[in-house]
Amino acid sequence: MQLRILGCSGGISPGQGTTAFLVDQTLLVDAGTGVESLTYEEMQQIEAIVLTHSHLDHISHLPFLLKNLIGSTHQTLQVYALSHTVDALKNHIFNDVIWPDFTVLPSHDSPCVQLNIVKYGDVLSLADKQVVVLPAYHSVPTAGYWIGNEDAAFAFSGDCFQNDDFWRALNNLPSVDMLIMDSQFSKKDKALSELAKHYYPSALKLDLEKLDYRPPVFISHLPVTNKEKLLTEIRTELARWTPEVLEANHVYNVTKTET
Repeated sequence: MQLRILGCSGGISPGQGTTAFLVDQTLLVDAGTGVESLTYEEMQQIEAIVLTHSHLDHISHLPFLLKNLIGSTHQTLQVYALSHTVDALKNHIFNDVIWPDFTVLPSHDSPCVQLNIVKYGDVLSLADKQVVVLPAYHSVPTAGYWIGNEDAAFAFSGDCFQNDDFWRALNNLPSVDMLIMDSQFSKKDKALSELAKHYYPSALKLDLEKLDYRPPVFISHLPVTNKEKLLTEIRTELARWTPEVLEANHVYNVTKTET
């Protein structure tokens, strides 16, 4: 399974877009500013999008993607998200004020996009992959995802803070070969981290210990400023997991690993 990181930053800077991952050319996980690195031809190949939550850095480029696709021969794009996220898109984006309502354009019978509500525990069959909606914990309702096929699997927490449900769900699924976790703040910003519901390294360490095995861990959503200081803290706190930093514009071949 191929995982292309279009963007994974907690903010914008040259060459660093916000969260958007492309899986095997046809499945998009979140639609942040990283989407703009796709060519028009690559956009045409996308069949489905799974969204973690409604925050702008994870949905900002869905409207622009649809604008590129409308009027083409592309089939209706299927978007899957929690009800809170779908409601936010309908009420605040595709409302004919901020952006045209692409759920009924160019026609009711053949819209550019269909917004599908999912719940925790739902299993989607998308191409050759199974996508499981995982419970997660953030400042707004949010979901993580387990995505796998016969060859390998990875999981993504989305924006997340300490909880039991995400880890319980992972322990009840086939083990992952790549685990992508959010870590936005350092321990000195613990109060802000708890308010924003983003992990800081020692909090993430406590939750990683809830997992019954030790997969390769990749850190996403790092801040634009003071990044190196946070990385030092991450590598110290999570030394048992030897975490790697998720790299924008990088392609990972997710393959079965021994855990």
